[in-house]
Amino acid sequence: MIVAGKCPPTADELRAASERGFDAVELHLSTDDLDAIEETTAACRTAPVEIVSVHTPHVALGELAYVQRANDLCERLDATLVVHSTKIPLSNLGYVLDRIDITVPHGFENSTGHSLHFLTNVLLDEGRPLVLDTAHLYTAEAEYRSILETLLAADDISIPVVHCCDGTKITDGLAFGTGTMDMERVITALHENYDGIVVLEIMPDEQADALELWRDVIRGS
Repeated sequence: MIVAGKCPPTADELRAASERGFDAVELHLSTDDLDAIEETTAACRTAPVEIVSVHTPHVALGELAYVQRANDLCERLDATLVVHSTKIPLSNLGYVLDRIDITVPHGFENSTGHSLHFLTNVLLDEGRPLVLDTAHLYTAEAEYRSILETLLAADDISIPVVHCCDGTKITDGLAFGTGTMDMERVITALHENYDGIVVLEIMPDEQADALELWRDVIRGS
């Protein structure tokens, strides 16, 4: 398993992620980063951390060229593409896939309120890879812990990346221990059932504490 931080693709931010204790990160991209893809690539190639995944900018259906550019950045960095699904709804995935050419390992992120039934219909039954956001699952499913464990243990489901953070029933992206999720059980489930990329998807200044809690839970399990 790779436990990664998350940050923008600038030299200072990438260095700060290393100083927080991470060997790997997922990139949080803006459209400006992709407009300057040569500079972005150069900053990432000289960074003290490995770029393991790249999160598409929060763009709408009319801006799919930026999803393609994010794919191209992944090709350059040998990284996994995370396709964000708030402004590009999973219900429009056929439209999206007709207009972009994904050539790298990738997955489609579940958004707030996406139930297992919905994800099964639009992704899992179609053999499409899922980027599993644990806090988003929590907003949709009362039995999120058992569903999480079942999804992680399934042999026929591709989950290249997991986004891990705390949350409430209406808010995600919270620091570990500040929401209402059972984070120790979430961490244990990931540790026992998953061997991919786990991104601690919280604000940068909260990531070091989250990494320490992660390690504490693993040591005690």
